[in-house]
Amino acid sequence: MYITILFTILCSLNEATFKSNDVHNHLGSRTPYRFRFNKNDTKIKYPNCKDAKIWMLVRHGTRLPSDTDVIGMNTTLKDLKFEILLYHQLGQGELSEKQLSSFEEWSPNVDIEHNKFLTTEGEEELLLLAQRMQKRFPGAIKHKYSNNSFLFKYTATQRAQESARHFANGLFTKKDTQDVVFAPAAKIEPVIRFYKHCDKWQKQIKKNPNTYREQKLFAVSKEMNKTMESVSKRLGFNSVLGLDTVNLMYKVCGFETSWYKHHESPWCYAFDSNDAQVNHAFIKTQHYDPITLVINNTVTDHDLVVVLLNNFKHEKPCEYMKKIDFTKVSKIISETSFTEVVETNKDGPNATFLFAHSGTILKILSHIGLYKPEFPLKGDTLVKNRPWKSSFIDCFAANLAFVLFKCKDGEHVLALHQEHIIKLPMCEKELCSLKYLMKHFHDSIYDCDYSDMCSLESNKSTKDEL
Repeated sequence: MYITILFTILCSLNEATFKSNDVHNHLGSRTPYRFRFNKNDTKIKYPNCKDAKIWMLVRHGTRLPSDTDVIGMNTTLKDLKFEILLYHQLGQGELSEKQLSSFEEWSPNVDIEHNKFLTTEGEEELLLLAQRMQKRFPGAIKHKYSNNSFLFKYTATQRAQESARHFANGLFTKKDTQDVVFAPAAKIEPVIRFYKHCDKWQKQIKKNPNTYREQKLFAVSKEMNKTMESVSKRLGFNSVLGLDTVNLMYKVCGFETSWYKHHESPWCYAFDSNDAQVNHAFIKTQHYDPITLVINNTVTDHDLVVVLLNNFKHEKPCEYMKKIDFTKVSKIISETSFTEVVETNKDGPNATFLFAHSGTILKILSHIGLYKPEFPLKGDTLVKNRPWKSSFIDCFAANLAFVLFKCKDGEHVLALHQEHIIKLPMCEKELCSLKYLMKHFHDSIYDCDYSDMCSLESNKSTKDEL
């Protein structure tokens, strides 16, 4: 009992410390989910309604850095650590004795072979997320596992697979968990990571230099230069550190904040609140612009909307699903596509859980119209109070859920983002009529040929310069 109370106090103190330090509110997509989740897990009820189905898209939990960032930690930051300590011994820099002690103790210990692997914190994020969602919607998420009632699908990555597995561990007993069937993952995933193999996306967006023009402008802006000078001075350097180095410190600050609940990363000491916001804005210009361009070029997550609405409606998916050219895709995908699921089971699964990535979450948020800013991000302007903030909408384990309620006056859909109930932009109320949503997303459902949207030949008038 004493240990439990002590642990609770430590968690509260830790949370309060992070909340009082604005740096931790601007960690971008490396923000830990414990900063964002909804602590209220009581059952969500509406008069004369019963939760019947749930469709949930989940970003993988906290992970390790990419191989490039792991190398940067083991080389660049390891050398910088000693330089920072040396400069402070010479009387330069602004770090306190406690902060310097933290640098002395810091040592990179990430195995490059485990780059992007799910961490222990990530495992816990998914397990606890599952438990809370089940408490809120016991009608849609049964405690007893059945292969007909549940669908679990993840991308062919370790972090997504392990996220799915730990999510399932949070729903069922240890015995039932052993029986859980996960849809086989395939390298080419046309649903929950469609953009990776979409030719139009790859050429006109991902590999188009003009996509990142605003980020390049921001990299040489007055705000970014002031930030690099501020960080360099705080750490004791005579010369200004390069953008790549400052950005690496910022990313490691985020990663280590996510990994460790009760220990602050020394690399966060390099930034004050404004510095963190500027670095966040730099990353955000990269994350936001491609999404905007996708919408303008109709290469969106139509597929996910189709799957969601048709799963709720108990009707066959639009002809788009049947027109996908699966000849170039493995047989596994064809056999486990959502077309097969809906057609072989009229009612479909009660609970569908998809485990994907930041790119998927951001695109579907855009397609639905959530957090839409008044105007596009520009590289020469720093706007702090914008609704589209990856630190808040795209943290580790970010999730978007749609719950079908069967009510006396018909079927309605409730949307949740990060477990918080949200009102969809096109709806008047939180609980929105399924019929209305089917009508609103008519084009997404019935005019969504993936092959046509992703073909470079389908829109010859579109130029590379967007």
